Amino acid sequence: MNEIGLARTSITEICNQAGFSRGALLHHFPHKNDLLVASYVEWLEGKLTSLQQRIHSAASVREEVAAWRIQMQETFSMTQEFYWALRNDEDLRERFNVALLTHSIGADVSTHLPGTSIDNAATPMLTRYVIACFIRGLCFQELFVRDRSIPDQAFDHFVEMLSAFVERHPTSQT
Repeated sequence: MNEIGLARTSITEICNQAGFSRGALLHHFPHKNDLLVASYVEWLEGKLTSLQQRIHSAASVREEVAAWRIQMQETFSMTQEFYWALRNDEDLRERFNVALLTHSIGADVSTHLPGTSIDNAATPMLTRYVIACFIRGLCFQELFVRDRSIPDQAFDHFVEMLSAFVERHPTSQT
């Protein structure tokens, strides 16, 4: 899916790339959407592992947010294409929702990351949620800017604001 796009991903193309016969593939995945969901979940697991490796223990706010940005820049096109497909394909959406409820990818990603300076904030999970939302929006905006320095400036400004927030709202020490 990542190489050719979701729209051009067919059972035949998957069989050719994987070296499987159509019968063998359909035995394990009777519906194309089962295969798409399983493939996407597997891909996301790899991306979570990659993010974990990029963020070292005790990373600064800038280092962690930069790791999220690099990660999302690499995955943005694929994730957006898949999420738009979920919007338009009710069957795919239902199968994906089942995967979210039964698989670790549906859990809060921040519980899988090493402890960083963001964990010093009073609300690290919500802080990381805001980071993900901002970076996703930034990746989208990067598609439409004439001046390529603008997203970098916005990134730097966001990191400065977030750093100040983390410093001013530490975890309560009781």
